[in-house]
Amino acid sequence: MRITIFGATGRMGQLLVQQALDAGHAVTAYARTPAKLRLTHPDLTVVAGQLDDDEAILEAVRTADAVIEGVGSESAATRRIIAAMETAGVKRFVVVSTCSVPDPADRPDLKFKALVRMVRTAAPRPYAEVRSAAEAVRASKLDWTLVRVAKLNDKPATGDIKVGHYGHGVVDLSLGRADMAAFLLSQVTDETYVRDAPAISN
Repeated sequence: MRITIFGATGRMGQLLVQQALDAGHAVTAYARTPAKLRLTHPDLTVVAGQLDDDEAILEAVRTADAVIEGVGSESAATRRIIAAMETAGVKRFVVVSTCSVPDPADRPDLKFKALVRMVRTAAPRPYAEVRSAAEAVRASKLDWTLVRVAKLNDKPATGDIKVGHYGHGVVDLSLGRADMAAFLLSQVTDETYVRDAPAISN
């Protein structure tokens, strides 16, 4: 498949790019600073551009079969990516989100409620941005999946990923970036969570 990745130069993004290439996909990595992407591969294309560059974003998604987006704290960028995908006729959209974004299938959970309250107080702008981005994704006509995670760490991949919704006693707080990347990549071809917002953890 041809996969376009936004947020490709971050710690999780680089793992995602590498995993996608290892799996035999052709990857287009969108990067504000391409030099930060320390990967080379015959099936890797790097598109340089800012997150407000509509032409570059459209170029990056034009030939994609799926798009994975990891810049959810910038809702304007998410809206631009959605618009570009709709213009290009690309449907599959997998988006990194957080536990600050609620879902109708969630149940009350004091542990996550306390974490969300702390984020809303300490980082009100990112909190508002990630919720706004999620609203834009849900309002789109794309085949989207919002992948919600509470805390990321740099532990090695385990392959043991719990999937559910908050408050059901399945999902915990933390997830390794390598496992996060693997789950995001799996969603490109898995339709289980299309137009859903699963929460994941180790």
